[in-house]
Amino acid sequence: LAEVNQWPEDVREYFGNGDECHMAFHFPLMPRIYMAVAEEDRFPILDIMAQTPDIPDNCQWAIFLRNHDELTLEMVTERERDYMYRTYASDQRMRINVGIRRRLAPLMDNDRRKIELVNSLLMSLIGSPIVYYGDEIGMGDNVYLGDRNGVRTPMQWSPDRNAGFSRTDPQRLYSPPIMDPIYGYAAVNVEAQSRSSGSLLNWMKRLIAVRRAHPAFGRGTLRFVRPGNRKILAYLREYQGEIILCVANLARASQPVELHLSEFKTRIPLELIGNTAFPPIGELPYLLTLPPWGFYWFALTTDAKFPRWHSERPMPAELPALVIPEGLMAALTQNEAAAQNARSLLARRVREQLERDVLPLFLANQRWFAGKGAAIRSVELMQRDEWGSDTRKSLLAIVRVTLAQGERQLYSLPLSLAWEDSEFERIQSLLPSTLARVRQRARVGVLYEAFWDDDFCLALLAAMGRNERRALSGGQLVFSSTDLYGKYVDSERPSVRHPTFEQSNTLVILGERLVLKAYRRLHEGINPEIEIGRFLTEASPYRHIAPMVGALEYRADDGGVTAIALVQAFIENRSSGWDYTLEHLGRFLDAVRTHTVDPSAAGVVQSPPDVAANSAAPTHAGYLALIEKLGRRTAELHAALAKPTGDAAFEPEPVTTVDLANWHGKVRDDAVATLGLLLERQRALPENLQSDIDRLLASRDTLLAMIDATVPAKVNAAKTRYHGDYHLGQVLLTTDDFVIVDFEGEPARPLRERRAKHSPLRDVAGMLRSFNYAAAVALDRATSERPDDRARLLAPLLNWRSQTIDAFRRAYVDTIRGIASYPDDDRVAAQLIQLFALEKVLYELRYELANRPDWVRIPLAGLLEQVVTSA
Repeated sequence: LAEVNQWPEDVREYFGNGDECHMAFHFPLMPRIYMAVAEEDRFPILDIMAQTPDIPDNCQWAIFLRNHDELTLEMVTERERDYMYRTYASDQRMRINVGIRRRLAPLMDNDRRKIELVNSLLMSLIGSPIVYYGDEIGMGDNVYLGDRNGVRTPMQWSPDRNAGFSRTDPQRLYSPPIMDPIYGYAAVNVEAQSRSSGSLLNWMKRLIAVRRAHPAFGRGTLRFVRPGNRKILAYLREYQGEIILCVANLARASQPVELHLSEFKTRIPLELIGNTAFPPIGELPYLLTLPPWGFYWFALTTDAKFPRWHSERPMPAELPALVIPEGLMAALTQNEAAAQNARSLLARRVREQLERDVLPLFLANQRWFAGKGAAIRSVELMQRDEWGSDTRKSLLAIVRVTLAQGERQLYSLPLSLAWEDSEFERIQSLLPSTLARVRQRARVGVLYEAFWDDDFCLALLAAMGRNERRALSGGQLVFSSTDLYGKYVDSERPSVRHPTFEQSNTLVILGERLVLKAYRRLHEGINPEIEIGRFLTEASPYRHIAPMVGALEYRADDGGVTAIALVQAFIENRSSGWDYTLEHLGRFLDAVRTHTVDPSAAGVVQSPPDVAANSAAPTHAGYLALIEKLGRRTAELHAALAKPTGDAAFEPEPVTTVDLANWHGKVRDDAVATLGLLLERQRALPENLQSDIDRLLASRDTLLAMIDATVPAKVNAAKTRYHGDYHLGQVLLTTDDFVIVDFEGEPARPLRERRAKHSPLRDVAGMLRSFNYAAAVALDRATSERPDDRARLLAPLLNWRSQTIDAFRRAYVDTIRGIASYPDDDRVAAQLIQLFALEKVLYELRYELANRPDWVRIPLAGLLEQVVTSA
C-alpha cells in the first residue's frame, strides 16, 4: 500500500510492509473474549477495541476464536496472561510457547450455551471470522500429544474407522483421533450432527447464513452501547442504512438490561435467528432479559410490524389535573401580599391545590423521599425562583414537608411544564417524573420535575460558571465554580443523559464528562461533600477522587447554608469496589464447589481425589493486588487531608487525652444502647438468631472490658478530616485503579458531626468491616439454593477475608507511616482500628435493627466474633 510507511508503527506491526497485504489477524482480541466470559464483564473487549488502530478502507481484520496456532497470549499483559493460564490452562501440558493449546469446546467446558455465545461474538464483531476446523461440531483436544498436535487431530467425519478421516491402519496415522467418551469421534462427528436439526453444526450453519444475508456484519461500522449492567455487551453494526443491534450476556445467570436506544425510536427490533418482531423502541430505555450466556441479533427496522399483543402505554389516568393561568411560574414566585389581581388569585388557588393534592401524592412515591411510612400532614412551597426562556419556564423550588408526628423535612423539587401540541413524544419519556396533568385554555400538557429537563440542567451548569447569585426572600441562591470549570466546560452544548435509577440523590450526566448531583433531602449546614471536594480539588489536590467543578447552595440572610446541587467530573468505571468484590467471590465460591478444603491449610483450596491433579484451584492474586492499591489510595487520601493549608476547617489538630476519653465514652455508650435495643427487639427477630443474641447479651461485661482495653493511654497523632462513610461501595474501580467518591459522611449523623475532625483510622475500620459484609453477603448468595454447602465454603471464604484485610492494612500502613494523622506506634494504631471497628459494628447492628432486620445476622456475627476472640 502506498501510504503504509506513514502508518503508526503499531499498525505496521500488524500489517507488515507488503504491497498486497489486505488482511491481518487481530491477535489481541481473541484472549479478551475469553477474559470477558470468565470475568462476566464486557470491559476486556471494550478495552482492546478502544486500543485497536484504524486501518485503511481496503483492509480488514481477521478474527477468530481458535486457529492452527496456540491461543496466543503475546499481546496481553503479564497479569492478564497469568489469569488466562489459571482459568483456561491449569495443566502445564495445555501451555505452549506464550499461549494455550486447547480447542474451543474444552475451553468453554463443553457448555453449548457458552460455545454459541462466543461464536455469536465471532460472527458479529468487526472483521472477517475464521472458524478452525472441527470447532463447528465441538471437537476436543489431546494435550498428551506433543507440540501443537493436540489440537490437530484428525477431523471427525463419522463414527467409522479413524473417524472417517482415513481407511488406513490406525497405527499408521501420524496423529491418533480423539477417543475419549466426551469428545471422541463416536460421540462427536459430522455425520451424526448433520442428521440432527438441533446440533451445533446445523446451528452454526444457520448463524453463518444470517451473517451472510446482512452486509452490515461484514462491512458495517461498530459502535458500542454502554448499558448500566456490565455483564451485557451491546453494540451496533451499521451499513448503508441497515442497523443491527447485537446484545450478549457474558454471565452464567440470566441478566436484565436497559438499553438507551431513543435515537432509534419507532423502529422495530427484529430478532434475526428466529425472525421474531419485538415491541418498538421509544423514549424510555429498552428493557431486555437474556438467559445465561444468551445473545440477540436484532435488525432495527421500520418495515416489520410490532407484535399484536403490544400496546403503547398511555399517560396514567390517575394523575391529578390542574387548570392553570398564563404566567403560572411567575405567579407562583409571588408572595401572598402580591396576589391582588384575578390572575394572581387563580395562581394562588392552583398553588393550594398543588400543595394539597399533587405534591403529597408525588413525594410519597419517590425513592428519595425520607418520610416513607409516615403520613404527610402538609407540603408547602418555600423558596421559589423562576428560570428559563419565554417558551419554557422552570421553577427552582424548595418544599417543606410536615409529617404527621410533626417532623419537618426540606426537599429540592424544581418544576417545569411540557405541552402536548409541541412535545407530545417527549411527554412519554417524562411519565416517571410527572406530577400532574395540566390545562391552560385549549392547551394540555404535564407538570414534571425539571431535573429531567435538559435545558434546566444546562442552565444550572452555566450559572455555576458565572458564579451567579440570585436573590430570594430571606436569602439568595449562590452558584460557584472551581478552577477546573474551564477544563470541563466549553462553548459546545453537551449531551444530557438522565439515568433511570433513583437513590437518595438525583444524578444527571452532562456530556459524559460531568455529573450533576442534586441533593433531594436538604439539610441546613455546610455540606461536607462540597467542602471536602473543593479542598481536594484546589487546596490539597488529590487525583484519585472525582474533582469538583461547581456547586449550588442556598444561603440565608441569617448565615445558614443549604446545599442543593454539586457538579463533579464523570468517572468512567468498571464497577464499584463492592460489586467487583461480590463478583470475584461469586466466581471463587463456584470454583470452590468442585474442590475440597484441607483444614490444615487454613482454607487453601485443593483438588479432591476424583479431580485431575492439575485442575485449577481458585486464587486471589489479581484481586489482592487491587486491594493493596486500594490501601495505598486510602493512605494517600488521608495524607492529602492532613496537609496544613491554614484553613481552620482542615488544619490538623493533635489528639488529646480529652479526645481519647470522648472516643472511649462514646463507644461504651454505643455498646450499652445497642445491647438495649437488641434486647428490646429480640423476639421479633428470626428464631435461628436467638441463641447468638443470648450469647451476645450474656457477654455484655466482656464487650465493655474489650472496649476499655482498646483505648491507648496516649496517641501521638493528629486528628483531621476524613471520608466518614468509607466502604467498598464508595470506591469506583477504573481500568486497574480506584477513585474515591461520596464524601457526604454517614447520612444518619448530623452535618456538624460529619464535619468534625477525628482519626482517619475510622475510615480504615470502615473498610475492614466492608470486607466482612462482602464475605457474608457472598456466602448467603452462594448457598441460598444449596444451604448444605455453607460449612465447606466458609473456611476458604474466611481465608479470603484474612488475606484481603492483611493486604489492605499492610499497604495502608506502608504508605501512611510518617504522616501526621498516623500514630508513631503501630500497636497504638492497631488499638485504635480495633476500637473504631467495634464502633462501626455497633452502628451497623443498630442500623440493621431499625431498617433491615434480615441483615441483623451480619453485624451480630461480627460482634460475636470479636467478643469470642477477646475472651
